[in-house]
Amino acid sequence: AYVEKLAYECREIDKIYILIRHKKAVNLEQRIQNYLDQPFFTRLKEERPEVIQKIIPILGDITAPKLGLKAEDEQTLIDKVSVVIHSAAVVKFNQALKDAINANVEGTRKVLSLAKLMKNVCVLYPPPADLEEAKKFAMKHYILGDDDKELIKNHPNTYTFSKALAEQVVAENRGDLPTIIIRPSIVSASEREPVKGWVDNLTAATGVITSLVKGWIHVIEASGDVVVPGLRVYHSCSSTTNPITLKNIYTHIKEFTSQNNNNASHHVSMFFIKNKALVSGLTCLMQISPAFMADMWLRCKGKQPKYLKLQSKVLQGRNMLEFFSTRSWQIHSEGACSLYSSLSPEDRKAFRCDTTHIEWREYIFHYLVGIERYLARKS
Repeated sequence: AYVEKLAYECREIDKIYILIRHKKAVNLEQRIQNYLDQPFFTRLKEERPEVIQKIIPILGDITAPKLGLKAEDEQTLIDKVSVVIHSAAVVKFNQALKDAINANVEGTRKVLSLAKLMKNVCVLYPPPADLEEAKKFAMKHYILGDDDKELIKNHPNTYTFSKALAEQVVAENRGDLPTIIIRPSIVSASEREPVKGWVDNLTAATGVITSLVKGWIHVIEASGDVVVPGLRVYHSCSSTTNPITLKNIYTHIKEFTSQNNNNASHHVSMFFIKNKALVSGLTCLMQISPAFMADMWLRCKGKQPKYLKLQSKVLQGRNMLEFFSTRSWQIHSEGACSLYSSLSPEDRKAFRCDTTHIEWREYIFHYLVGIERYLARKS
């Protein structure tokens, strides 16, 4: 979505080059066309269609040697690019450590190496972990065969661990390269642009919210009063400027389903419990047992069972968020607020980064509409 935003607002940009991986049976031209056919490009196509031709695909892969670039494409980037936005990453919390390291750490190192060959470049990179924690881990230790849990230690998953190491790579190797590190908190639906409620995957919070609306989840290990980090350079979050709790989110979801989906409202219920044993017991009673009974009914009708398998996926997603849902997060974003205040009135209007204006009830409503509109087939 930020590609659309840059193309829409920054008319002085000559070209936007996008690194796109090779995919079997789909060539580069078809992949960029599929990308441009996404709903978030509608505004750009309708209001400034001539800008679309500025978006240029380049075949590459952050996990491949030298980013998988052809020599001529590499030279084009070296000669013409002045700003690099590096947001390609493996984002699964349960990704194998070696794969997370290869993409998130080594991929960052390769992007830095290429950026150093460019003139007047600024690298923007968004890992969400603490650099000081990353320094505890010697780079030489992350070799294939080590036990992942022992290696990542205080990090909740391989994603945050590999991102923390990526920050260390940036800090130690950037040299004189102008660099900005952006740390988002929870990545959720768009608040306003390019369209309200835009969301493109079922990972993390979106997956849990979808499961709640569908009636697949009823119990979570958390306190309802936990402050959620929120959406939205530096620390990019809202927990100190416009906080919202898990209980508030649930209240808005319940209200929305009651008003807009009578069939769904009766099975939308959530218990926030801090006791692990009680969470396990209620999960078995309210989620696993009904799934088992539903599968038994399907078997009796000669159909393929599916609900226990679904519960397995739901619980895996819920449990991966346990580290975050059991803690209240107060992430200070003075740097981001100061940066936003320094912008001109025109830029503040064009690049809205102030979370204090967000009305959470309205945001959650648009979020739920976005899930139904853009992810209905995936869910």
